[in-house]
Amino acid sequence: MSRPDTVFRKGNPDKPVVIFIHGLGMDKNFWISPLETKILAKNVPLKIFAATRPRPCSIQKRRKLTFGNIPGKKDNIRAVLQDKGFNLVCWSQRRPVGPISLAVEELDEIVKRVVRVFPDKSIALIGHSRGGLIARKFMEKKMPGIKALITLSTPHAGSSLSRIGEYLSPLSPALKKILPKQTHGAISEVIKNVNDLLQGNALKELLPGSGFFRNLQDSPLKGVKYISFGGKKTKLLTLYRWKIQDNKMYPKPVLTIPDSLIKILPASVCPDELISGKGDFMVTAESSLLPWAERHYNLTANHISITWNRKAIKSITEVLERI
Repeated sequence: MSRPDTVFRKGNPDKPVVIFIHGLGMDKNFWISPLETKILAKNVPLKIFAATRPRPCSIQKRRKLTFGNIPGKKDNIRAVLQDKGFNLVCWSQRRPVGPISLAVEELDEIVKRVVRVFPDKSIALIGHSRGGLIARKFMEKKMPGIKALITLSTPHAGSSLSRIGEYLSPLSPALKKILPKQTHGAISEVIKNVNDLLQGNALKELLPGSGFFRNLQDSPLKGVKYISFGGKKTKLLTLYRWKIQDNKMYPKPVLTIPDSLIKILPASVCPDELISGKGDFMVTAESSLLPWAERHYNLTANHISITWNRKAIKSITEVLERI
């Protein structure tokens, strides 16, 4: 079997090595070039989650539908650590929607390569979402040299989001009423693919009380720093329709996720992951707490934006500077 698709970036000799572990249905570009990659099993461009509310514009700039203003660059935690001279490693899991056990085997392979490439250096693991669970399962091996485990929006107590998959289908006709006819086929395909992901075995592995959690046997190790971060903002994106008023174009929200999704969900199945103040759209703030974290931060961030949240970046950098 070929080696995992891995990118090593050597930094300053006095800096530790940071290994980034992506979440479910993503790849290494989630860290390396976030505005150019797609998530949710490569169905949705990540850049739309970085969009900000647009301002009114002149009538000459005629628009119909947009997701807002998409930035040309986003400095996430990896970009900042690169600028500070850390040694960085990112890899794409061979089966990003496969079992956690397979990703753990790959991480074991990656760490052994890191030890060969960067001998005698401290190693830190940073896992986003499911990536944090991959790191925790790997830590059961008690491999020397690991000095920090940092998790971002990781469902340490599980996530109930897979239970809403069956309710996504009503979104398709709602979107088709808004979007141009030529996009309808693509909309149906994307919703089907996301629904398949939500109802697949990989996400069921993340349900509270799943076999994975019952068999998770890690514990805090001496000399390892444990830090976790969670988000309490659920809003992911807004779709705007532009209307002419007073010789200007004004954006009017027509679809907001998750609000538009919550409206079609029975109250009995709407999980806390989707409730602002309780979750980040995918994981609850409560579940994001690593049980033995020395420090935990609940931030005003959603499941994606937490990777470029300034407070998270500052706190992570301070920890890594000391290992």
